[in-house]
Amino acid sequence: MSIDTYIIYSLTLVILIVSFILDKKKTLKGLKKGAKSLLKLLRILVPLILIIGIMLVVINPDVISSALGENSGFLGYLFAFIVGSITFLPAFVSFPLGADLIEAGAGIPQVAGFLVTVMSVGVVYISAEVKYFSKKATIYRNLMSLIGAVLVVLIALVVF
Repeated sequence: MSIDTYIIYSLTLVILIVSFILDKKKTLKGLKKGAKSLLKLLRILVPLILIIGIMLVVINPDVISSALGENSGFLGYLFAFIVGSITFLPAFVSFPLGADLIEAGAGIPQVAGFLVTVMSVGVVYISAEVKYFSKKATIYRNLMSLIGAVLVVLIALVVF
């Protein structure tokens, strides 16, 4: 573990102790709520992480490199945008997946496009989003997110 991790854990422990000294009931109530939230989150995360891990083992680096590699060209970007738009993953799952993809031979601009779309474009949730917002707002938000992904890829192409 890095020094940053030790610092964060130490600060968390100190704050927890101070909170426990100031108000035991509220601290215990907060810890119970946190544990319940963690259990709910684990029900979603564990299968997701298992699926991603299995996919990374089954799909060899050559396939990833050809689909998302630096030499994949326009089709690589298109593939990254389509897969990212269809899937939806939270950031704390997406970023480690992006790092694994880069290690497996994917290009940085392609992975950047995938990460932006996987967290912002929600094709899977369009029907639910239309119920809470309007159809026009949903299409506009997804279109703006897709344009944002293209801009991120263009910036990544210039930088990398």
